Amino acid sequence: MNLLSSLPTAWEALFLVFCRVGTMMLVAPIFGSRGTSPQVRVFLGVTVAFVMYPVVAPPGTVLPSEPGAYLGRVAREVLIGALVGFVVLMTFTALESAGHVIGLQMGFSLANVINPLTSTSASLIDQFYSLVATLVFFTMDGHHLVLLGVERTFQLVPIDAAGSNLPAQDLVFGLGRDIFVTASRISLPVLTALLLTDVALAMVARSVPQLNVFVVGMPAKIAVGFVMLVITVPTVAYIMARAFSDIVATMAPLVRAMGPA
Repeated sequence: MNLLSSLPTAWEALFLVFCRVGTMMLVAPIFGSRGTSPQVRVFLGVTVAFVMYPVVAPPGTVLPSEPGAYLGRVAREVLIGALVGFVVLMTFTALESAGHVIGLQMGFSLANVINPLTSTSASLIDQFYSLVATLVFFTMDGHHLVLLGVERTFQLVPIDAAGSNLPAQDLVFGLGRDIFVTASRISLPVLTALLLTDVALAMVARSVPQLNVFVVGMPAKIAVGFVMLVITVPTVAYIMARAFSDIVATMAPLVRAMGPA
């Protein structure tokens, strides 16, 4: 009888776990990309929720019995899952921003394609950095880090914790600052080489006015850009790996701020 009476509470707790995990998989670029069908995403969310449930919702978890209070818990779990996926998404956005700036300076912004990770228009350099980021992400088991980060959020804000808050503005602005710093570290070497190429072309244009710099400059900048992309790939991969390894540390203060006061 006790087992039967605890079944509704168990399903309610499992649904709360699924709301957090499933929302993360919908927002995060790797798990929630358009290349993954909705059925697969739902199946992964349910599977991960079942695996995490015994750990994050042990016996004795007390949930509100009022429908309004329970719906408030559901909304909080959705917000926390969206926040975790947003942190992963912004990490990939920093890498794509670096590729966008480089592609703009190389003249590749005219040929845009659809990025399968974010389903947005992106240049060829954006696509290159997205593929490198995806390769680095899976090579260093980034998907495991994200799932461990989700499990850590249940320690910071358990499903039976009462109350919720929104992250402070300085935490959100700090995340934007870190994204800008990461994008600058990736793009600055290539942008510096392209700037020096522009200076050299300007000097050539002043010394040889008969030479059409616009015709010569575009292939020269593309060549310099590709050479710098090849040279900086190991450094970019290292920066990407550091950014992915800091995902859990980045999301922790944001999720902790959403807990009860």
